[in-house]
Amino acid sequence: MGNAIIITKKKSKMNIKYLLNIVLATSAILTLNSCLKKRATTLDGDGPRNIIEFKNTGSNNATSTSFYPLYNQDLGSMNQGESKNFNINVGYSGENVAPSDITLTLALDQNALDRFNKENGTNYTIPPSDVFTFPASIVIKKGTRVTTDSAKVTLTANFDFNASYAIPLQITKASMGVISANFGSAVYSINIRNSYDGVYSSVAGTVQRYSSPTTPTADALSGSMAGNPDVTLTTVGPYTVEIGNLRWAGGTSGIAGIDHLQATVDPATNKVTMKALGNATLADIPGKQNSYDPATKTYTLNFDWNQTANKREVLGLVLKFKKER
Repeated sequence: MGNAIIITKKKSKMNIKYLLNIVLATSAILTLNSCLKKRATTLDGDGPRNIIEFKNTGSNNATSTSFYPLYNQDLGSMNQGESKNFNINVGYSGENVAPSDITLTLALDQNALDRFNKENGTNYTIPPSDVFTFPASIVIKKGTRVTTDSAKVTLTANFDFNASYAIPLQITKASMGVISANFGSAVYSINIRNSYDGVYSSVAGTVQRYSSPTTPTADALSGSMAGNPDVTLTTVGPYTVEIGNLRWAGGTSGIAGIDHLQATVDPATNKVTMKALGNATLADIPGKQNSYDPATKTYTLNFDWNQTANKREVLGLVLKFKKER
């Protein structure tokens, strides 16, 4: 009997060990199965799943702290009512080409724009709805990795040149593939210049300083402005440019006291009105020509300031378009 009892105990111990091994083996299988399921969510066949994302479209200036990329779209000079396009590139990034046509759905993404502004200290806003259009969907063709479509920007009366505009786009749906977490949205900044913007040569003109309203001074700063360094005309409105780098005779130093010198063209008559935000006395000289010739892209300007004290005047200044900024 004693031997029988001992045998039973050993058998019992063996059964427990056997059951324990079964439990451990089952647990390992379940764990492996769980891992495979998780892995399957990140694999496409036997390799990494291809990612759907916006691709570089010219200038990707996203900073290292930006979650979403910024693509700058410099559309150059435009006239009122004119339209220009910019590229939207999307890709199927990874080991494989598209196994079939992949349809992507696009929409505006205000949240992406808000996050970009917060991360970069910018103040981009979405343009008025009549300023831009973009495709509602884009197709990446079978056998390819990247496709290009375009958005259109129109210079309408609602375009505010003083605003910082950007179009934030999001891939909201893809018929295949995984949409990238950060490159699934992109911010396209819009830069437009009016048709008067550019770098201009100083072809002719004189500048004169006075010690009183009627007494001209004979000094090195008064005299010819012909051949002075180029000036820049920068867009600040649909018909207004700010004139930078205007210099005294000989071009040795900049003309002070007329900060933010601006020229506004009347598109109906091509007459020009001069003003300086930093000096309220600056104005066109009555009876003198102030005009813009659109055929030759040339300004002819006559203006003065400080008329009742130490007057200064610019006479017959001719600025001719040289190149875009």
